[in-house]
Amino acid sequence: MKNKKLTFSLLLGLLAPLASMANNSIAKASGISDLTLLVLMLSFVALLLMIIQALSNAIKSISKSGKLEESINNNPSKAKATAVIALLGLSSSAYAANETAASAPFILDNTLFWILSSLIIVLAVVIFVLFRALQTLISLQQVEEEAVEEVAETKSADIFESLSLTDNVPLEEEESVMLDHNYDGIKELDNNLPPWWVYMFYATIIFAVVYIVRFHVTGDGKLSHEEYMAEMEAAVAEKAVMMANATESITEENVVYLVDAPTIEKGAAIYKGNCATCHGQLGEGGAGPNLTDDYWIHGGSINKIFKTIKYGVPEKGMIAWQSQFSPKQMQQVASYIKTLKGTNPPNGKDPQGEIYVEEIPAEENDSLVKEENDTMQVVVEVD
Repeated sequence: MKNKKLTFSLLLGLLAPLASMANNSIAKASGISDLTLLVLMLSFVALLLMIIQALSNAIKSISKSGKLEESINNNPSKAKATAVIALLGLSSSAYAANETAASAPFILDNTLFWILSSLIIVLAVVIFVLFRALQTLISLQQVEEEAVEEVAETKSADIFESLSLTDNVPLEEEESVMLDHNYDGIKELDNNLPPWWVYMFYATIIFAVVYIVRFHVTGDGKLSHEEYMAEMEAAVAEKAVMMANATESITEENVVYLVDAPTIEKGAAIYKGNCATCHGQLGEGGAGPNLTDDYWIHGGSINKIFKTIKYGVPEKGMIAWQSQFSPKQMQQVASYIKTLKGTNPPNGKDPQGEIYVEEIPAEENDSLVKEENDTMQVVVEVD
């Protein structure tokens, strides 16, 4: 009678966390926060570990003393107190998680979710195996004292069968499940599938249901396409921040010519407010040289113009603007000055310096040569 009560108590200990897990799944589908789900899963893992420890201690007690009742009667309220404390901790943890989630949102990582789910399944399997082993040991205790050793040896030989790890028929009954197939003397039996394999198949079905609910019903989980788009958006934002911070690292070595309208407008405003006094409102020149012709004293490339603006020409009265303009502003002014070439404003100052011919990059030069050759070939074919 005591054994039956013990078995019933252990079953209640197993069903309680399973019922809690079902309630957590329902709460999850109804909009439970990720932090609450994490706390519930961790609490459930802790509860399963406590159950495993209790079962292990019971099995060790039987192995050492040979009497399960003696090990339990030594501390009859220990198992009950452990279960009550675990369940109370699970409830209080869930309540605390809900209170915390309301003030500080938390996003549960998918990898962590599946790791905890897999851990729960593994612990449940371990509890099942330990429970079956405990049942086997309890049944051994029901045998008469004088036949305990003999029965124990017999049962230990059939431990796999007692744990239901296989479901094949005995050797003497194989004729009843033998099929007509015969391959060079090798015959085939129609045994049932091993229970552990069937349980794994059921576990995959449960996994599929959880996956569908999480990713396709509640929408809490992100599909691969959504994860990709989120990562792309994060990359764009990160690039924008990097580009914003990179404006201070512009030098005469890496500066590039910008032709977009906002840049040219900003460069024109800076030019007319600071440079037009010496170079004229239209770049026609005055105290400084003409900026609209092909002649340049210090070079007409974007790098040379940027350098001249940055360091100035003190011996000719042009100050260094790097103390007043940021690298980005000097790039904008230099880009605007490049657009003045060929505008031919009235009262333009006579050319100064040497003529400057814009250098064409090797790639663009090869492309132009190819286009010219293709054009000549077409003309020859038409002629």
